[in-house]
Amino acid sequence: MLPMLEPDGPTTADAEVQAVKAALYSLDSTGEAMGRVLRETIDQLLDGQRMGRWDYEQLHKTEKTHLGTLVEINIYKEFGLAEGEKADYLIDGIEVDCKYAKGIGKWEIGPELVGYVCLVVTADDRAGTWRAGLVRASEEHLRSTENRDRKRRLNPVGIAAVSWLWGGENRLAPNQLLRMDEEKRTRIMHAKGKVKNQHGQARINQLFIECQREVIRRVTIETVGHGLKDPLKRARGNGGARDHLRRLGILVLGHQESDPMIARTLGLGIPGKGEFVSVQVVPAPGPPDERPAALIQGSYWVAADGDYEPGTWAPEVRPRKAKADDS
Repeated sequence: MLPMLEPDGPTTADAEVQAVKAALYSLDSTGEAMGRVLRETIDQLLDGQRMGRWDYEQLHKTEKTHLGTLVEINIYKEFGLAEGEKADYLIDGIEVDCKYAKGIGKWEIGPELVGYVCLVVTADDRAGTWRAGLVRASEEHLRSTENRDRKRRLNPVGIAAVSWLWGGENRLAPNQLLRMDEEKRTRIMHAKGKVKNQHGQARINQLFIECQREVIRRVTIETVGHGLKDPLKRARGNGGARDHLRRLGILVLGHQESDPMIARTLGLGIPGKGEFVSVQVVPAPGPPDERPAALIQGSYWVAADGDYEPGTWAPEVRPRKAKADDS
């Protein structure tokens, strides 16, 4: 049984652990960058745009073993760390080795790292959580048993000694396809176009039909549109989902032009770069009800609430005209 995990770790201070902690906080005061690195690293390994994968369990065994190496490399790049002589990093003059495992206490520590400070990291894509902490890999913190590679894990004392960073457990940006209802995901991933080369567009169209009022992350669109050269293009106008879905009364809004303002006015999440949000709309009723109304092309529209009439097209959200002083 694992010991209780305290957000701030042990009360007995290790001077080097505290120095490394201070250095990391100076680079990332909130943990936002670390969380982003972990999300992007998992997405990198899943390689959704090429492979159409969204679940860690879809990876081959050899790919799973590579995740720890990618985490170590991407943390190194994100924070501009120096390389250590024996360990992965040199942080504030202290050798620090990075250890990633899928679960707490599963980090494998080799004999060459006994006595060194370790940055221990874990992430759970299904739970949507991650943790990072610092601990010294001392003999008193390690199990006596070794695996065939002579590596050891932390014992209960060692786990309790971890100084957790950024408050302990943090939220991992959601893996939208993984957390999606299975039937909904199946409808999206199995959508077919009228001809073979339109299947990717059909999947992206279905994504915006199924997942309305939710800001869709770039990687989700890329995974749904796997095999396409430019999946994001298929979400926009000029023959993409924005045009295809107007006939169903669905707006597809991105991060440019008037789109964010319309999304905000309709009470939707605001898409960031590479993100989109969809919503079925109807002409604003008269007299108006409690729904917020957005002015689009001279008419007011509200999010549909069971009052959509088939055959009602969504308005066309046109790019604003460039002004003479626009750059």
